[in-house]
Amino acid sequence: MGLIDTSLEVLKLASKIANPELVQAATRANIEALELSGKNLELRQRAEELENQVKELKAQLLLTGEVFREGDLVFREGEQRGYCSRCWDVERKLVHIVSMGAGGRSGHNGCPQCKTFYNFGHVGNPRMK
Repeated sequence: MGLIDTSLEVLKLASKIANPELVQAATRANIEALELSGKNLELRQRAEELENQVKELKAQLLLTGEVFREGDLVFREGEQRGYCSRCWDVERKLVHIVSMGAGGRSGHNGCPQCKTFYNFGHVGNPRMK
């Protein structure tokens, strides 16, 4: 039995005994139990949010050690294609640079997220030649 169930049982028993003071005390205890239950739920939700934030920050920290800047782009060790330096600097997100020109013409590369354009044709990782 949980706290609320127990509190309700006490209230029922107090009603059977027909003691007004006991009924009032049991009612107050029941109200306090409900308030505590609500606060407990809020705290559990907040703890879960904080745990998720910690996971995200740990992942970002690990990722920071895997990337490097070369020219105007950011690269990740072991990956051929470059990432948008603006998205990395501002949001700590790795967004691949893609061909954004009409018909896939080279020289019109950009970030699909922030729409930053880069004026060069090749966006490959210089450490993977």
